[in-house]
Amino acid sequence: MELVALDGLSSRLNVIRSFSDMSDPDELNSLVRQLRPRLRNVIGTTIGKGGEGKTTVTANLAYVLAQAEKERADQGLPAKPVLYIELDSNGNGRLNFGVRGLPFDDNGLSFVDALTDDKEFQVVEGVRPYLDMVMSGSHNADIPTAVTKLHDKHGVASYLLLAILLAQISHRYRWILLDFSPGDKMIQRLGLAACTHLLAPMKGSDNAVIEGLGTLASLVRQIRRLNSEVSIASLVFLGYQRRNDEPTSQLINLREKIGLLLDQAGITREVLVDAYIRDGETTANLARNHGMPAGEFARAAAGLLVDDETGEPVERPRDENGRLVDPQRAVDIATDYTHVAKQVIQRIRHRNQELQEADAA
Repeated sequence: MELVALDGLSSRLNVIRSFSDMSDPDELNSLVRQLRPRLRNVIGTTIGKGGEGKTTVTANLAYVLAQAEKERADQGLPAKPVLYIELDSNGNGRLNFGVRGLPFDDNGLSFVDALTDDKEFQVVEGVRPYLDMVMSGSHNADIPTAVTKLHDKHGVASYLLLAILLAQISHRYRWILLDFSPGDKMIQRLGLAACTHLLAPMKGSDNAVIEGLGTLASLVRQIRRLNSEVSIASLVFLGYQRRNDEPTSQLINLREKIGLLLDQAGITREVLVDAYIRDGETTANLARNHGMPAGEFARAAAGLLVDDETGEPVERPRDENGRLVDPQRAVDIATDYTHVAKQVIQRIRHRNQELQEADAA
């Protein structure tokens, strides 16, 4: 792992400072049109309520996508890294990759400075093979205040700060994954203005899931002026039981309820991902406690994970009671994430093809 400053980036603030509430709307529209084609590899994960597992889903999706790039490289095919960015101030994504508290972990200070004060943009390269990430944490709580001050002078263009930043680096990455919560509207607006594809994790009771989806749909409508392309690309269900390797009636009925709502809203049911993450909160918590994404944790539980430096097998993980983790349970969860990732990316590639065809029309 290495902390690297990405060079050659132009001032984000200079772009924002050219706008105000009195600016010609066509000028803002022109900026948005320039940004959008460069942001079609940006995937945002959020939902209208907290506790839905968005960080776990995003971190594991990033890992699966990075593994796919590594496999391409191993086969001699062109490959690019994946970038993971968490906008939330809790910075829990650091736990999923075991980097919290390491020397380069500045709790998001450098990221906030890059986003709101044009300082150099730093990423940690090689968190895993073909996976980079941006450090986040308590300093991210300063983002809303800084953006609010800019908004007071330069209007809604201030919400494009992150989009402008990512548009300058998107060519370096196969995918950029943004993890942002419903807790702060300013953070949501930055994320929604930057991403093209939305991934919404669904967890819990019918009413809570449907309420969260409704909130997200409302937020998407509100950001249309700054991002005409953002749309819910995939709804991913996690934490639901399986019997005989099939979903139970709880998930089947919930998917149908949401499907009817999508029909009413004129949204294709293709956003309902068939694959889902089975109930495995204990295994997920153990993986996070060991600082491993699900796929890596499964290999460790099976005794197949090797230390890169020594070449020796990594000690098999144990639970809080000292018992070895059930490898089959860990493998099942990891397999679920792989299946979900494949379907999500398939849907996103389809959306990107539609957007490119619209460009050419």
